[in-house]
Amino acid sequence: MAYTINRQARPLADLIGSLVTPACRRRGIANAALMLDPADVFGDRFAKSASIERIVWPKGSKLDNQSSGATLVVLADAAAAIALQHSATQVIERVNVLIGWPAIARLRVTQTRGRARREPAYLAPVPPPPAPRNEALAAEIAAQLDAVEHPKLKAALSRLGASVQTRGFTKGPKPT
Repeated sequence: MAYTINRQARPLADLIGSLVTPACRRRGIANAALMLDPADVFGDRFAKSASIERIVWPKGSKLDNQSSGATLVVLADAAAAIALQHSATQVIERVNVLIGWPAIARLRVTQTRGRARREPAYLAPVPPPPAPRNEALAAEIAAQLDAVEHPKLKAALSRLGASVQTRGFTKGPKPT
């Protein structure tokens, strides 16, 4: 039996969607688009101070027979919770548009201390900003690179040497 391998490039969203959807369904969120961009749900004003916690479906409800809609539970900073409650109708409309059908009927806002949006713990820390260039030191190192004839390579090596010396990676020869 011969198998064919598809070697065409595919969008990352197509590959990740099958991984994210089960995790969202466990929290009651059938559509992962709600979790991806909070600015689409809450607007730019509340995007950093609110996050969707879960969707609570009423007992005995079925997705095809919605007599009463679900409740969207939102975590929000204390300062933004009251303002978000006042704009609840717009948030409900935006969520229903993203889902594609009128699933949400109510909004429950829960106040939190600090930031409502938690930063994922699995992301790598942001590296420190690069040190400012020391042009005088780079020119001094470039003067020592007489054997290098290519001007762009010589400039790159002199900048690298200046960067290494200013960051303190070289503290002299290692003891043997």
